Amino acid sequence: MGEKIGLAPVGLGRWAKVLTRGIQRGDAVELVSCFSRDEARRTAFQEEFGVPNAASSFEQLLADPAVEGIIVTTPNDTHRELIVQALEAGKGVYVDKPIAHTLQDAAEIAAVAERTGKVLAVGHSARRLAGSREQKAWIEDGRLGDVSLAEANFSNERGLELTTDTWRYFSDRSPGGTMIQLGVHHADNLQYLLGPVRSVSAHARRLFTRAEVPDAVMAILEFESGALGYIGCGWASPGVYTLNLQGTKANLRYDLDFTHWHESHEADAHSTLLSQGYGESERTPLTLAPTDMFREQLEEFGRAIRGEATVEVGAREATRALAVVHASLLSSERNGQAVELAEVLEGAGAAIA
Repeated sequence: MGEKIGLAPVGLGRWAKVLTRGIQRGDAVELVSCFSRDEARRTAFQEEFGVPNAASSFEQLLADPAVEGIIVTTPNDTHRELIVQALEAGKGVYVDKPIAHTLQDAAEIAAVAERTGKVLAVGHSARRLAGSREQKAWIEDGRLGDVSLAEANFSNERGLELTTDTWRYFSDRSPGGTMIQLGVHHADNLQYLLGPVRSVSAHARRLFTRAEVPDAVMAILEFESGALGYIGCGWASPGVYTLNLQGTKANLRYDLDFTHWHESHEADAHSTLLSQGYGESERTPLTLAPTDMFREQLEEFGRAIRGEATVEVGAREATRALAVVHASLLSSERNGQAVELAEVLEGAGAAIA
């Protein structure tokens, strides 16, 4: 490939730094500018990562011809405005998951992406982990057989740390709390592995956090295939990341050490994927080929801007993951009654073919 693709992050906090380190591990894309409303943060970011330019306004960033795409890592409730403005300015957009905090915003983002024809990529990176890729391979080549049950959990302690100084504290900015921040990863993973979800039954509780949002959610998913899946996510325990599949030929048990999540090029070395077939009393460790989910997804985004690739997770996939979140919350409000994904999607004008 020729000249590197020029990208620019918007919102220069913790996650922008994680993604920037991923970019700098590769050679396909580069940061040519950056933007934060805080001048001191812009300067510090430039100095830490060697970014040559910084914009003093979002409009100035979008007017820069060297910026081919922007990376949005701002609070969820700001996604729509920034994404729409960037797409209409002719820029490609990568936004970290979730695509937005509401399905209404997701629907508008999807409509603008389709109208402008510009690239929109959503950072559901967990499906790129080696364990997820291997599970997908076992499904596709028949080694797993037909899956009847899936169990997934993504939890950590962040709900115990929330204060009114953080946007995740507030239910209108981060509806569902742990479900929209952590559970949404598995809402994408499970649909990547098993296909579309038909309905969700869930209970969400606020147990130990001082914030307005739930810190414990359990959701049962019914897939269009008839399979059943479980997503558990909590914000009041040490980190957990697991995804287990039960098939008619074998079982797969995947466990990742969450403390290595931010260093995606090292995460696979701190993961285990175990297989167990019929008649086997032991679970056999499988070899996982190393991946680098953050670097890979941003390089794919850059190549897509140049017309050299197609993004794996766009508006459609990201909206279906977000719909699982909102169906879970509605089900909890209804004391666990099953909620069809079609109900929340159509109610938001976000119906997906």
